[in-house]
Amino acid sequence: MDELKPMSRIERLKLREEARDMFYHAYYAYMENAYPADELMPLSCAGRYRGFTPNRGDIDDSLGNFSLTLIDTLDTLVILGDLEEFEHAIKLVIKEVSFNNDVVVSVFETNIRVLGGILSAHILAEYLQQNAGILTWYKGELLHLAKDLGYRLLPAFNTTTGIPYSRINLKYGIKSDRLESSRETCTACAGSIILEMAALSRLTGELVFEEKAHRAMDELWKMRHRSSDLMGTVLNVHSGDWIRRDSGVGAGIDSYYEYCLKAYILLGDDRYLNRFNRHYNAVMKYISQGPMLLDVHMHRPHTNSRNYMDALLAFWPGLQVLKGDIKPAVETHEMLYQVMQRHKFIPEAFTTDFQVHWGNHPLRPEFLESTYFLYSATNDPYYLEVGKYVLKSLQKYARVPCGYAAVNDVRTGRQEDRMDSFVLAETFKYLYLLFADPEDLILNLDEFIFTTEGHLLPLTLANYKNHTAVEEDLDDYEFARVCPNSLSLFPESVRKPLRNMVDGMCPRRMGKRRLTAQEFSASNVNHLKIIKDMGISIIALNDGRVQLLHTFSTARSPADAEEGLLFMQEMVEISKIQQQQTDAAPQAVSFPMKYNNGEIQTITVPAGLSHFGKNLKGNDKVTAKTIIIHPFRACTDLPQREKIKGKIAIMERGDCMFVEKARRVQKAGAVGAIIIDNARGSSAESYPLFSMSGDGTDDIKIPTVFLFSQDASKLLLTLSKDPFIEVTMSEWKRDTEVWPPNEEESVFQKLKLSVQEFLNKHTGIAFTKTIVVGSFQADIGLDKIRITHEKAENEELPTEEVTNYQWSQIRKGLLNSIVNSDTHELFVPINILRIYYQTLSGATNEDLKDHDIFKQTEWLLRELNIEYHRKDDDIIKENGDLINFMPDSETGADISENLEKNRKKIERLNTIFQVLNQIERDVIDELKKKNDDLIVTDEAAKSLDKVIITQESLDHSSQNQKKMDVKKDEL
Repeated sequence: MDELKPMSRIERLKLREEARDMFYHAYYAYMENAYPADELMPLSCAGRYRGFTPNRGDIDDSLGNFSLTLIDTLDTLVILGDLEEFEHAIKLVIKEVSFNNDVVVSVFETNIRVLGGILSAHILAEYLQQNAGILTWYKGELLHLAKDLGYRLLPAFNTTTGIPYSRINLKYGIKSDRLESSRETCTACAGSIILEMAALSRLTGELVFEEKAHRAMDELWKMRHRSSDLMGTVLNVHSGDWIRRDSGVGAGIDSYYEYCLKAYILLGDDRYLNRFNRHYNAVMKYISQGPMLLDVHMHRPHTNSRNYMDALLAFWPGLQVLKGDIKPAVETHEMLYQVMQRHKFIPEAFTTDFQVHWGNHPLRPEFLESTYFLYSATNDPYYLEVGKYVLKSLQKYARVPCGYAAVNDVRTGRQEDRMDSFVLAETFKYLYLLFADPEDLILNLDEFIFTTEGHLLPLTLANYKNHTAVEEDLDDYEFARVCPNSLSLFPESVRKPLRNMVDGMCPRRMGKRRLTAQEFSASNVNHLKIIKDMGISIIALNDGRVQLLHTFSTARSPADAEEGLLFMQEMVEISKIQQQQTDAAPQAVSFPMKYNNGEIQTITVPAGLSHFGKNLKGNDKVTAKTIIIHPFRACTDLPQREKIKGKIAIMERGDCMFVEKARRVQKAGAVGAIIIDNARGSSAESYPLFSMSGDGTDDIKIPTVFLFSQDASKLLLTLSKDPFIEVTMSEWKRDTEVWPPNEEESVFQKLKLSVQEFLNKHTGIAFTKTIVVGSFQADIGLDKIRITHEKAENEELPTEEVTNYQWSQIRKGLLNSIVNSDTHELFVPINILRIYYQTLSGATNEDLKDHDIFKQTEWLLRELNIEYHRKDDDIIKENGDLINFMPDSETGADISENLEKNRKKIERLNTIFQVLNQIERDVIDELKKKNDDLIVTDEAAKSLDKVIITQESLDHSSQNQKKMDVKKDEL
C-alpha cells in the first residue's frame, strides 16, 4: 500500500464547504418543496405525508405528520453555525408542529428522531442564549413540546414486563385491537430510549420518563442469555420470550449496545458500564470473526445464524472508538470501506464473500459516523480520504435537482424517490464534522454526547440526580474501566494485512453488461440465448405467464452467472415498480347480453390496464362497435384497415409486444384496443389483473386493456350472436354487477370448493361427480367439466322441437373436439358452461337464478346428444373440418342464397372458434420446440416451479387442436 500523503488544509476546507453545500442543497429542497411534510420525495420534488402518499409499510411508521425532517435537522444547523436559520426553524416548530395526530407511529423512531431532536434543539437554544446572546425571546417552548410528546409515548410502556410496545397512536395511545395485539418489538427498539427519556426527566424534573426507560433496560438485561451474555433480536413485550434468537450488532439490536455504553457516559450509572462490558466481551468472543461481524444463535453462540451482514453494523467501529478499542475498529472499518469501494455504497446487506445480498442504500450515516470517530481518535489522514470518497459518491450517484435520492440498488445505480430525515440529521452532519476544524464550530463537542440519531445531549445531565439506581452486582475484574489499548496506535499497521481483502475474494467484473432487464424482450431470440448463458431458464406457468429461474451451476461461466443474478434482481425491481404504480385505475369492458327470454342485461368484466396509452378514469369512456383483427395477433400488416377505423379492435396476446399491437390498430384508426389472453382458462377470479408494459415510447393515445380468456369468452359469445353491438371501455367500478351469484349458493360453493381442494391435495381426486346422458359422460371438477363419448348400444334417440341454427353450429364445434380426438374428451370451463346455459337453454328466470352445475351439465349433454344424432341433417367429417350444412328440405339454390345471406355471421362464428381454440394451439407449438428455455415434464408437475402440462397431454391436445381448425372456404 503506497504511503498516504496528508491532505492539505486547503483541500480539506474545500471539502468542508462542499459538504456544507450538500447539506443546504438537500435542506432547501425540503423546505421549498416538502415542508411541512415529514420527508422530501426528491425525484417527485414533493412532500411525503402520512396517509396521503402511497403507503410503504413499516418504513412509514417513522412519519407522523409532524414535520419530521425539520425537527431532525435543527441541531445540524447549529453545527454548521447557521444560527439565523436555526432560530427561524425553531419558530416554525413551535408555531406549527402538533402531536395531537390520529396516527400510529414507531415508539423507537419517534423517540430518537423527534423527541431527541426537540430536546437537543432546546438545549442548544438555551446554550446560545447564555453564550451568544441570541434567542432572547425563547422561554423553553421546545421543552414543553417535548414533554407533551413524552406523555403521548408513555402508554407504550403499559406492558407486563415494562418493555414498551413497538407502536403507539399519538392521539389515542394503545386503545385499539391492532396495537394491543401487536406484542413483538426488537431489542434496539426497546433498548434505545434511555438517553432521551432520562434527558426529558432531568430537564423537566418529572421522574416518570426516566423510570419507565430504566425499567425497560433492566428487563432486557434480565433476558440476556446467562451463559453467552448475548441478546436476541425480537421479543414478546408481555411474556419476555424471545421470538428471534439471532444475535449480532446490526439491524434490530445495534443501538441497544450503543445505549448501554452511552447511558453510563451521560448518566454516570455504573451498572450500564458493567452491562456494556459483559455484552462487548460476548460480541468479541462469538460474533466478531476477524474484521467481520456475523450473527450467531444466542443460545448456540458458536453457530452462525446467517451468512450475510447488514449495513447498520457500520456504527460498531465508532462505538469501539468510544470504548477505546481501536484495533478491531480499524479492521472492521477497513473491511466496510472495501465493500463500499466494490459497490460504490455499502449495500443494505452483503454476504460473507462480499456479494450484494440486498442492494438498497438509503444514504445511511453509520459508516461516516465511524469514519469521523476514527479520524478524531487517530488523526490519520487516511480517514479524510475515505470521507472524500463517500462525498464524491453521494455527489455522483445520489444528487438530483431536488435534494439527494436514495439508491434503490447499488448494482444498477437506479435511484429511489426517498430522502430520509437522517440524511440531514446525521449523514451530512458527520460529513461536515470530518473535514471541519474544532475552531470552526461554535460548540465544544467534548461536552456533548451524540445519540444514535446524531443529536447532542450535554454531559452535564449527569449532575441531575433524578433516579435512584437499583442495586446490581458489578464486575470488578482488572481493566474493567481501562481502555484496551492506547490511542498512539497508528492504524496503518492494522490496515496493511487487510489489503485487497474484498477484491481478493470478490474480483471485479470487467466489461460492459450484455443485457439488462430493461432491455430484455421475450420475443428476441438473441435475448433468450443471452439469459440462457446467464443460467436463467424460462418456465411456463399454467396461467399463461412465465417464471424466470436462475441456477448458478447452469451458467456458461461464473461471470455470466453473476450477471444473471443482477438481471434477476432488476426483474424483481421492475415488477415491484409496476405493482406500486397506483395512479392507473383498473379498467372494465361492458356490453349488453340478450337472453332467450328477451331480457337484456349489461355485463361488465374487469380488464387489466396498460402502462401506455390513455387510462380511463371517472366518467371517461369509449363506446363503439368492435372488430376482430385479422391476423388475430396483429403482429403483421393489417389488411382490413378501412374496417378498423372508428371501432374497438379485438386481438390476441402473443408473437409481439402489447404496445406494438396497440400501435398498429391505432394507426389503422381504432378508437380502443382489447387484447385477449392466450392462456386457456385464465380469469380475473383466479389471477390478479394483468398490467401490460410498454417500450418507453409515449405515442399511444387510445385506451388499451387486457382481458383474461374466460372473461373474454363472454364478450366473444355475445358478439357471435350479434356482431354489431356496442362495447364500452371505462374505469372499473367496485359496485359493478358482474354475473352476480346467488348469495346462499356462493357460500355453500366456497365451502364445497374448500373441501374439494383438500381432497384433491391429499387424495388426488380431481372430479366431484359423474353424469351420463346417452353416449356422453361428464366428470364435474372444481373449475371445469370433462366430457367424454362412448357409443352406447340401443341408445334412445333424443329429439329437438325447435332448431337453433347458431347453437347447432357451436355444438358441432364441441362434437368435433370429442368425437374425432384420440381420447374422445373435451374440457369445458364451468364459467363457459354457465354462459351457454344462461343464453341458450331457454330456462325461466327462476331457473337462471339457480346455479346448479349438475343441472347445467345434464342440459349440455342432452344438447350434444341431439346434435350427435342429427345425421339426417348434417355430416361430421372424420378429418375434423367443419362441413357445409345441407338440410334435405332445401335446394341447392336455396342453400347458396342462405349461405350468402349469413356469410358474415358464419365468418364471425369462425373467428370465435379460432379465439377459443387458438390459445392451446400456440402454447403447444411453442412447447413442442423442446428447447432448454421452456421445460416440459413427462409426468404431472408436483410443484409450482414446473410446467403444469404433461408431455402426454400435449400430444393429445395437439391432435385435438388440428381437428378443431375451421376452414373459412367450407363455411
